[in-house]
Amino acid sequence: MKKWSPDVALLLLRVAAGLIFLPHGWGKVFGNGGPAAFASSVAENYAIPAFLGYLAAYAEVFGALFLIAGLFTRIDAFLLACTTFVATFIIQLRDALYGVEAGASKFFAAMQAIELPLALFAMTFALVLTGGGRLSLDALLAKAWEKRSTQKKAAAEAAAVRV
Repeated sequence: MKKWSPDVALLLLRVAAGLIFLPHGWGKVFGNGGPAAFASSVAENYAIPAFLGYLAAYAEVFGALFLIAGLFTRIDAFLLACTTFVATFIIQLRDALYGVEAGASKFFAAMQAIELPLALFAMTFALVLTGGGRLSLDALLAKAWEKRSTQKKAAAEAAAVRV
């Protein structure tokens, strides 16, 4: 009998990450100015190509929804991991290090600034490595695909025997 605790943990990880990403992406896609405003802001302030801003905004909305459902989990998680890597190490860390008061610890200031995107990066990268688990649409589709190909193989073997 297979243990279900890793699959329940992956379900919780997917749902938590998806629920955190969803409002962030929603604001970028459906907020004031839409994804164009976000893309131009990222391009102007951080020298990141604007098309990546569009990709990040849509990945945060649709990737979050797919992540919750466990559909295309590794692909969604990869796109979101890329987004959070940039948010962590290019945007938030850079901004945090400019505002450190004299005598304050740069390490703690940086960690406070990047804690959410760093946690999301770790969550999504873990999902890239593990996939969505058995409690995902990916697993359900894989089972259906395997059953279908087994049936096709059996039908082909039966046809070959008759000939």
